[in-house]
Amino acid sequence: MEAGDLPREILIDIFSRLPPKSVGKCRCLAKIWRQQLSTPHFIKSHLTRKTRQENLILITPSHSIHSISTIKDDAISRKLELPGNWTEVVGSCDGMVLLVNEDHEKFLVNPITLQQVQLPNSPQALNRMESFSMHGFGYDSSSDDYKVVTLSYYDTDNEYEPDCVDTFVDVYSVKRGVWKRVNSSPYDHAVPEPSPGAFVNGAIHWLASSREPGYPSVIAAFNLVDEVFDEIPAPSSVDVQNFVFNKLVTLGDCLCLIDARGNGPTNVWIMKEYGLKESWTKFSINGDYEWDIVKPLCLIGDEEVVLVTEGETLVVYNRTSGTLRDMVVDGGPASAIDGGTFLESLVSPASIGA
Repeated sequence: MEAGDLPREILIDIFSRLPPKSVGKCRCLAKIWRQQLSTPHFIKSHLTRKTRQENLILITPSHSIHSISTIKDDAISRKLELPGNWTEVVGSCDGMVLLVNEDHEKFLVNPITLQQVQLPNSPQALNRMESFSMHGFGYDSSSDDYKVVTLSYYDTDNEYEPDCVDTFVDVYSVKRGVWKRVNSSPYDHAVPEPSPGAFVNGAIHWLASSREPGYPSVIAAFNLVDEVFDEIPAPSSVDVQNFVFNKLVTLGDCLCLIDARGNGPTNVWIMKEYGLKESWTKFSINGDYEWDIVKPLCLIGDEEVVLVTEGETLVVYNRTSGTLRDMVVDGGPASAIDGGTFLESLVSPASIGA
């Protein structure tokens, strides 16, 4: 039987179960396969499979990009041929990663296929020399669109009032290729270290301060469907006045809050059920280690967490035994200045909205 003799439905079902790299090889075997395995319908079908491998993506101290297969006891690194000096991993969604380079240019990249597109800057962007900005990246299910959200503000450096008078919110539609400005954020987003937003459950999350008396800390969630902010309840055990100085990341598709300040243990909270205050679970990283923990990157199974340290090293913490170990990586350095995770997919940044 030749490749073209198989019914299209059977082909789609068979190949949608394969890893992206295997699909790429199959595309080269027959013209009919290349056509059928490149359609938007097939790519969407492949994306919905839950067997895709989660990988790490890292910016090394030399500002190059590496990906690491996060397979327990078999971490394999490869350098991605993406020229430039990279500085920030903003986030990932459906296999695409939003990266920023030293020139503050934003690129949407598929680390598996190496397809990439440069995103334009917002025509309303504030002057970089006079302002601060933070970015987030996620998926809007209502419009089947990927969006980049930029928060920007002028810092008034006022000791007694909220630092930023207005936080401007600009939203970029990857499908339409346009920026628009929506209503300003109702929160004070001025923080010591502007951080990327954490995308979970259709919203991008940042730590901020309320403008209410006392300026309590909040978890501000920007819903990508309605393009408005809401609040997500914080853990009961955090200091409501000061957790804005913590860090918020995505860990295993959950919101993760980390407090690495001071000389004591590093406290980590994970929201197991989105939006439910009682679902926050906590663990503390103790132990005598050379460098302070910066942030967790990913989970390995149910027990271990991969973290990056201030010393730009990767370590693995076992929550059951309470022990830390250096991460062993085959084929590349076990070091990073920033990082995140992505799932393998065939989604092309260049074809969205085409």
